[in-house]
Amino acid sequence: MSPVATEGSRPRIRLRFTALYAATLLVVLVGAATVLRFALRATLQREFEESVRASAGLVTQFFRTEVNEYRTIEATLTHISGELVFEDRLIRYRAPDGRRFRGNRALATPVVPALRTPMQSVRFPLDADLAPGWQVEVDASMTNMLALQARIDRWFLFGIPLLVLTAAVAGWWLTGRTLSPVGSMADAAARIAPASGTRLPVTNPDDELGRLGTRFNALLDRLDGALAQQRQFIADAAHELRTPIARMRARVELALLKAPDVATGADRTEILRALDAELRAITHQVDELLQLARADAAGDEAVAHAERLFLDDLVADELPRWQPQAEQLGVALTVGALEEAAVRGDAVLLARLCGVLVDNALRYSGTPGNVRVSVQARTDVVVLTVEDNGRGVPVADRVRIFDRFFRGEEARHRRADGSGLGLAIASWIVRRHGGTIRVDDSELGGARFVVELGRATVG
Repeated sequence: MSPVATEGSRPRIRLRFTALYAATLLVVLVGAATVLRFALRATLQREFEESVRASAGLVTQFFRTEVNEYRTIEATLTHISGELVFEDRLIRYRAPDGRRFRGNRALATPVVPALRTPMQSVRFPLDADLAPGWQVEVDASMTNMLALQARIDRWFLFGIPLLVLTAAVAGWWLTGRTLSPVGSMADAAARIAPASGTRLPVTNPDDELGRLGTRFNALLDRLDGALAQQRQFIADAAHELRTPIARMRARVELALLKAPDVATGADRTEILRALDAELRAITHQVDELLQLARADAAGDEAVAHAERLFLDDLVADELPRWQPQAEQLGVALTVGALEEAAVRGDAVLLARLCGVLVDNALRYSGTPGNVRVSVQARTDVVVLTVEDNGRGVPVADRVRIFDRFFRGEEARHRRADGSGLGLAIASWIVRRHGGTIRVDDSELGGARFVVELGRATVG
């Protein structure tokens, strides 16, 4: 990703985060304001009705107090009409026959403030015992309540956008601060070259971006390791192939120099046989290199097409292929034990594993040589053992014996034609089958390679 693309994408991400944050906050605030508005309106309406009820109760209480003094209901109501005057209330009375009581205008206070609309009229019984049938009619103006509701609506109308705007500004600033490490990582990623050792800057390894940067740096470490291994692999492969190719060129050049003097077919046959041996060695090394290239591509994942098979049958089928080589080298290739052992795996790879171990044992066995192959079935694992009577593997070399192109001093002195790839291939095959491989001392006096694979269930 180029720096221009990075800089162009960051504001869009920042804008999307800010817009999403502001929109979410707007929805939450509008929802909360709607619920609060209905709750406040219900509360104001309830308080308004209670105040109207309280006004009627005050009239009733005053009537009970004054009726003993004024004796009659009409006189008492006339007196009350002159004494009780409310700012936003109009108190009127109705007789039992439904007529509105107007009282004595000379005694009652004639000035009553006009009520602003809208109004709400409510009737209450005056006193069931002292004034049966009489009612108090309260006309209450709703102007003040509606004005308060309008002020609350204006607070919501102007307050919510202001809060959302403030939150959006804060979100824009906070998102910028949060995405700042991403920009630094993107700029650093654009400057990273293969095997340069440059890594992403990690401000806080404990937060999400820090963990992402740490894991990405770990990925870069693995990639650098893989590139280094690949370069080493190519260098080692070129080195290993250079030697047999050089020998073949030398033989060909020698044959060309001696060509006029080569009178018999015996010399030509010897040269061709030598070239054929060198070509076989190169073909074997190329085959091993291709196998390792496939191993790098497949990794250590489990085999894709595993099937249930019997390792003892597979070993029994493979050993006859190695008898001619064993006889040529003067090595006795024997079978120690072949117990019925079911495993799950790739038959081709397991045959290759058996061949690598047997070939290695034949090459480095003693004189006269003795190689023994065994398959044993235990409770949870199947054990394949290949051992010889050679000089064995020194303890110091056992840690690296399965590394690519590694050959110990003893192996290089005894056999110059090895490549150091066979045991690396064997180790990879075992790992792909979820097993283990190790080397220790054999009862025959040489090395013993032990492979343990998981035993397949019956059925």
